[in-house]
Amino acid sequence: MNLPEDDEAYLGGKGYRWRLLPDGEGALLVIDGFTVNGERYDRASADLMIRIPPQYNMAQLDMWYLDPPLRLKGSSVYPDRADTFEAHGGRNWQRFSRHLPSGAWRAGVDGLPMFFNFIIEELRRSP
Repeated sequence: MNLPEDDEAYLGGKGYRWRLLPDGEGALLVIDGFTVNGERYDRASADLMIRIPPQYNMAQLDMWYLDPPLRLKGSSVYPDRADTFEAHGGRNWQRFSRHLPSGAWRAGVDGLPMFFNFIIEELRRSP
């Protein structure tokens, strides 16, 4: 499986170090050293993983995963709906159970830029 050219151009334009790993019929997109808010979390970056379904971009993206896991700064508390871990691609990932609002994904139109905006906004929200 390959990403659409627009998505590859987006990732390259943002300077992300990324790779695509096989995952059954789909793929795992891994971004190395994705920047997060170091003032809010216990670290300033983590690897980000997004599961890419086989019918992408007709099928929407859903949830994302980080490794190493994030905790709220100065505590041992995980962010809301991020206290579950799943094994993918030989690693144990912290799952951020976040879902796009109903009808937000435009099949065949939306892609990684839209989903990255969603991720970044969610990571800025209060815990």
